[in-house]
Formats: sequence, structure tokens, C-alpha cells
Amino acid sequence: MKKIILSFLLLCSAFFGSAQIRHGSEFHFWFDNNPVSVYFPPSYFTVSKRFPVLYLLHGTGGDEFSWFVDGDIVNTMDQLISNGNIEEMVVVMPWVSPSMDGSYEIEFGRLKKLIESELQVSILKKDHAIAGLSMGGFYAMHISHYYYNQFDYVGLFSAIYTTKKMDIFRKTDDSLFGVDQMSPRIYRNVEKELRKQIQNKPKLYYIAVGRYDFLYNQNQLYYNYLVKKLNYKPYYRETGGGHEWRNWRTYLKEFLPLLFKTGYIDTDNIGELDD
Repeated sequence: MKKIILSFLLLCSAFFGSAQIRHGSEFHFWFDNNPVSVYFPPSYFTVSKRFPVLYLLHGTGGDEFSWFVDGDIVNTMDQLISNGNIEEMVVVMPWVSPSMDGSYEIEFGRLKKLIESELQVSILKKDHAIAGLSMGGFYAMHISHYYYNQFDYVGLFSAIYTTKKMDIFRKTDDSLFGVDQMSPRIYRNVEKELRKQIQNKPKLYYIAVGRYDFLYNQNQLYYNYLVKKLNYKPYYRETGGGHEWRNWRTYLKEFLPLLFKTGYIDTDNIGELDD
């Protein structure tokens, strides 16, 4: 087993003696030789409670700093929290493997257990969210069905869905989750696990994509799959633009205020977001 490199408690304890925190803060550590970034909400080090947690995944070519640099996560969180628009939450942004071979989803469970044991975060499903853009959306989708009873909130921003090479302009949902004997185990039971996930009634399943995104058709196919085959209507948004940070920042700002509510999110009468 790989050695977990962690200096969490020693480093984090330094914050307790510092001046009162007025804004959220960030922290970075290593897990199994892979970097992880964390956003702590303003009151994290001043109150004794377990916070809800959002796992936020970057896309191909990105890293654990992408949501800080391009996604403006700190300013977004600070502003929404200060305005009372969202719950205070911990945001975990790990480095995401580009392998897409099933191993990252399985290893993710170990990271989740570490976060729950070392940070002040809740272990309850109702306090867990996962979201990602592009390749990160692919992982958010597969992690959430693999651990189908652990996330009540799922956000897929311009996500990839296919588990094998296919024409991205395909017009039907045939082979959307096509597998063969060489496919990783985690992708062989996608439809079965998705049914279990839906039966466990996630409070929010958010899908957003730009009309000019090269993954637009895949997102349409996946939306139709959920509606027609699983009889489930997700929270679906379309915007202008394509596969770009302008859209992903927009989706995040809409997604965050929907998290960690007492009831289920109404998916009726959802309009388009402004371009």
C-alpha cells in the first residue's frame, strides 16, 4: 500500500493561534504522491462543528490549482458565503488522473476516508457533493454511481460520459456506456449502479453544457438516457459558448447555492442561463 504523505494536523494547528479569519483560506497537501488543494470556509478554525464537503474536480490539462486560478474559487466562495447565499463548506480539489481506466474512482474512496478522518467534515450523505468539469465531470459521474449511497449532490459541467472510444457526434444513446471484456471493472456495471443511485434519491443531479461545446451531444444523450431509461429528470442547463472557463464559473455559481438544502431540488420550469 502506498504511504500516505500527510502533515495535516501539524500544519493546520498553526492557524488556531493566528488572527481571526475573515475570509476562507486554502491549504495544500500530498496524498499517495498526488497533490490535493482544500478551501476552508471563514469559520472553519473558530467553531466546533462538522462542515459539509464538496469535492471539485478539474479537467484534462488542469491540476489541483485550476479551480483556484481559472475558476476563482476563493473569491466565489467568500462572496457567496458573506452574502448568505450558500452554506459554509469545505471544498476539496484533488489532482485528477487522466488515465480514465477505472483506478482513480476506486482510489478516490481512500481519499474520501482520509478527509473525513482528518478534517472537520460530516460523514453523512446529505452533506456530501461532488462535481467536475469535462474529464472531471466524467469522474464525478462515475465516482457518484460507484459510491451510489454517499453523495446527495452531483454536478456535471460539460462532462464526458462515454466509457469507450466513440464518435462524439453520435445521435443515439446506443453504446453510451459500451464495454467489453477488456473494460475496467468499474465501467461494466454503470447502468445497474446508476439505477441504484437514482433509487437512493440524490437531492440534486445537475448537468450543464454550452450549446457550442464539442461535448454537447454527449450531454444531450446522457440527459435523455436519465429521463427515458431511468425515468429521472435531472437539473439541466444550457448556455451559450463552448468548452470554456467562462461557462464553468457560471455553472459553479449556480450549483453552489443549490447544495445542502433540506429538501429535493425542483427540476421543473428550469430556464436557460444567460450567455
